[in-house]
Amino acid sequence: MLETFMIFLALGLGVLGLVSLYRAFKGPTATDRVAAMNMIVTMVVAYTLIFTYLSETYFYLDIALVFILAAFIATICILKLLREGSLF
Repeated sequence: MLETFMIFLALGLGVLGLVSLYRAFKGPTATDRVAAMNMIVTMVVAYTLIFTYLSETYFYLDIALVFILAAFIATICILKLLREGSLF
């Protein structure tokens, strides 16, 4: 039962991923594009967690954690670059 729910959740995330990709390419401002990329990263991590649960290989949790931390640092750097014009 829970596996079926996870599969439907993955399908829903796929639809939302397509909407996020559209927003990332056609966003009117740079901050819209950054927000869309954050959504895509969050969905990739959610896919990783669903795959981890379904395959029962829990070492993927470390990969998801590193990926989300790297995405957070990248977002902070991009927003600082947009606001100030340089990273340093």
